[in-house]
Amino acid sequence: MASDKERPFETPKGPIEILPPREDERPISSGFVYSSGFGRVKIVKLGPLASLALFVAICAAMTLGFVFLSGALLFILPIAGLLAAGAALSGLFSNQFKRLR
Repeated sequence: MASDKERPFETPKGPIEILPPREDERPISSGFVYSSGFGRVKIVKLGPLASLALFVAICAAMTLGFVFLSGALLFILPIAGLLAAGAALSGLFSNQFKRLR
């Protein structure tokens, strides 16, 4: 026990070997890796072809959203028109001189 307190660290018995990191833990030269308790997020720079593909995918998603919203609007438009026509006809054919109770 007394010898442990005098020498807290063990001296190496041979040459020290430095191991390179594993292949999946190597730092990425063109990006950034963020890891938290839930997983890893790998952020990389996009090349010209990947940027074009991302732009096309975003444009396609926006186009589909516009088409679906336009379809919903075209479905609701006749219903709103019928309600407006009913309100107008109700106003025309009601007795305008009727007393309010």
